[in-house]
Amino acid sequence: MKKAVLCLMLFTVAAAVYGSDSSASEIYAQGRELYLKGEYYDAAKLFDKVRFESSNPTIRANSLIARMSSYRMCELYYREFQIIEELLERYPEYVNCNELIAREFEIGHLFSTGYREPAFWVFRWIPYLLDVDRTVEVYTAALKRAPYSKFAPAAHMDLAIHCEMEGKTKESLKELRLILERHENAPEAKYALLALADGLFALAGRGDGDSRYINESVELFKRFCRKYPEAPEVEFANNRLEQAKDKQAAKLFEIAEFYRKNGRSEVAERYLAELMSEYPDSESAPDAERTLVKISDNYLPGLPPEKIEPRLQDIRAYPMPQEPALPLISPKDKNSHFLLEVPDIKGFLNEGDSSK
Repeated sequence: MKKAVLCLMLFTVAAAVYGSDSSASEIYAQGRELYLKGEYYDAAKLFDKVRFESSNPTIRANSLIARMSSYRMCELYYREFQIIEELLERYPEYVNCNELIAREFEIGHLFSTGYREPAFWVFRWIPYLLDVDRTVEVYTAALKRAPYSKFAPAAHMDLAIHCEMEGKTKESLKELRLILERHENAPEAKYALLALADGLFALAGRGDGDSRYINESVELFKRFCRKYPEAPEVEFANNRLEQAKDKQAAKLFEIAEFYRKNGRSEVAERYLAELMSEYPDSESAPDAERTLVKISDNYLPGLPPEKIEPRLQDIRAYPMPQEPALPLISPKDKNSHFLLEVPDIKGFLNEGDSSK
């Protein structure tokens, strides 16, 4: 179906080209022949020559459209994206801009899910000779052109995940904020709210001098629980709130200890009293109460809290050790054209099994 649509586009373009410059028409006809034979990459090279044979903007635009279709059939999606950008920038009156921008979002999603363009077409069969990841570049261009598109929330979410995987937490949180600011009713907004709250919670654990991260994290977790009370993630959000109380209480206790050790017990007493008032069920509360009893003549210990909510344990993920696998194809084989060893995924080498 896709091939039929692109062929139809190519024939439509042909009518416009043949009515003008003869040299351009001849080159275009050669490119169309190659396209119909399935030789899309070579066709694209000929279509590229067409626009340099004429100064007519219609011919130039149509040669770009034909080239874009060829690269799409080759699955060279970054090159297709580059041509889309040129069409939108220089020849918007010749194309359906909404469809091309939607296609940019599709290409961005392809990159975000692992697609990589071959670095060299002639060596495309070599698995590791790939171009760099273009996720950010493609999505950024699409979002710049259509920031409120129906595809934008998913694009921001893909970018947030991509940035987090790259260790760029602050950039990831920026993308999540844009979802909440611009697309609060989109399905992605629910998960953006929870992810933003948890991201700020993680940042607070790395250093939060003025408690800005942890305080905003608390507000966002509370907002999530109010907005989605039936969501299965509410249990996680409530537990994070309890952990946040521990962080806030620990901060107050740290400040109180600073003043106490510097001989300013009256200031330390105020911070400890605030801790006991706001966070009586926190992990720092017992230490704060013992300290208050020592430094204050007026403080009377209260009853312990009836129930302390359990804290979820943070689980650290470690990669599974690789198992030695039997080689299916070896580069050393006489008739092998592979540069890397191809493992047999059905047969793993058992330890001590010398027969294999």
